[in-house]
Amino acid sequence: MQVTVVIPVYNARDYLEQAVGSALGQNQTERVILVEDGSRDGSLAVCKRLESRHRRVLLLRHPDGGNHGAGASRNLGIAKAESPFVAFLDADDYYLEGRFGVAESLFAEDRGIDGVYEAIAVRFDDSESARRWRSQGFEELTTLKREVPPEELCDLLIACDSGSFHLNGLVVRRKAFDRSGSFFESLRLHQDTAMTIQLAQFCRLVPGRLDEPVAVRRVHPGNRYLSGYNPYRTGLKLWNTLFHWAREREVAGSRLASLFLNCQYHRYRLALGSHRGDSPSTAQGLSLLLQAIAHPMLASKAWRQRKKRRFRAG
Repeated sequence: MQVTVVIPVYNARDYLEQAVGSALGQNQTERVILVEDGSRDGSLAVCKRLESRHRRVLLLRHPDGGNHGAGASRNLGIAKAESPFVAFLDADDYYLEGRFGVAESLFAEDRGIDGVYEAIAVRFDDSESARRWRSQGFEELTTLKREVPPEELCDLLIACDSGSFHLNGLVVRRKAFDRSGSFFESLRLHQDTAMTIQLAQFCRLVPGRLDEPVAVRRVHPGNRYLSGYNPYRTGLKLWNTLFHWAREREVAGSRLASLFLNCQYHRYRLALGSHRGDSPSTAQGLSLLLQAIAHPMLASKAWRQRKKRRFRAG
């Protein structure tokens, strides 16, 4: 099993050595692609040093040298990957020993598998980051809470009530992206969540280790998901993007209705001003009504689904 590990890099100077070392330390890693995304902290110099030191490390940059986001950076890395399999690692995180062992066995046993997802753990760099992480209801093991058949995975991820998996814990066949499409470059946040749903819709993803981590996500003050953004606003952009993508891809009615329900829920929360004292939004309230009028059949299906769902922002 030969894997290319794609690492988008933005202001991660202090963490890059460990991230790259953990990827190179896996027997299955054929190439590590660093996509430097216009960092301002000296990350580029570290990337150049790592490329010169390790023959398996390739450094890429966007043509204009600017900051285009993790989605665009991962797309560039995938386009340059030549290995049969692709995995991802955030530049401030790291793999654990034996990261690809179980996945390699599963791919060898069943050639019909497109991807394997596994659990990842968190490491807190300071007590304040730990407090903020826990205050948002995040758990310390990112994983699905139960095994599900591949054909049910997409619905479970859209419902957001049985856990999730992180890109650090995913390895997929490179050709799977021909079916799922690229990362949404318009999403600066949650484009990783969107990709798990894109892949689950069109590919056969199976679980590996769900109770034992294969990688570690480092939680520190620089993490964007601790930055205080409005999760209902960014969540609406996520679900709206997926809703329009699903319509273009002619996704089944019940699944499309579920995406529509997520959009309407986030509009509803924005209309109420539900996040940290935000003012109610008349515009979002009007949009909620207009969307229901524009899509009456989807609204009806979504209404019937609502009592079965427990929502979480983003």
